[in-house]
Amino acid sequence: MIVATPPPLTDQADDIERVWNVFVLIALVVGVFVVGLICYAIVRFRSRGDSLPKQVHYNIPVEVAYTAIPLLVVIGLFAITFTSVRAIDSGDDDPDLVVDVVAFQWQWQFGYPESGATVVGTASGYPELVLPAGASVEFSLTSADVIHSFWIPGFRFKRDIFPGETTTFQVDVGERTGSYPASGVCAEFCGLDHHKMHFSVRVVVAAEFERWLADRAGAGSVAGGDG
Repeated sequence: MIVATPPPLTDQADDIERVWNVFVLIALVVGVFVVGLICYAIVRFRSRGDSLPKQVHYNIPVEVAYTAIPLLVVIGLFAITFTSVRAIDSGDDDPDLVVDVVAFQWQWQFGYPESGATVVGTASGYPELVLPAGASVEFSLTSADVIHSFWIPGFRFKRDIFPGETTTFQVDVGERTGSYPASGVCAEFCGLDHHKMHFSVRVVVAAEFERWLADRAGAGSVAGGDG
């Protein structure tokens, strides 16, 4: 089963969700205001005969207001968004965990370089990205073929992946644990089987993560489990 919108799984996701809520609230206020003005104009200035209504060629205060207010709103939203996204790009110099992500048509590979463990998806199973709760995690992303996009709804964030290049970002995983089957996806159309390019996400307590990592240390590539 694909979970469309799991809860925020990182501190940064909480920040981004707050930004989304601000966007939605402002959009609702603007929408109600515009609809109200339209309804007012329909009723107030409806035709009452053949004579033309009074013509107004300009109204400087109104024109300044409908130019300045939207501009201030856009500047404010840009500043909030920039601050939230910048927090993801400017992480710790020494994160608790590094995960190497390789995207390829049409699967994923997750490597844990400090332990040597690797998880790779197969034609019959999605790979599983396992993360420790309460840890800072750096993702190092690259593509083996075409442009892909790494999207975990619980992160409220996606990052494009380019062949021949490595991009990174960091998140602080929250204390919430749980399993989210097939919730991760490629968010960039990448070919015929793009729709099959899922992966599962599981957040576990630190002790359980260490046991999981030790079980796979030295075992080479391990296929993920959700079909």
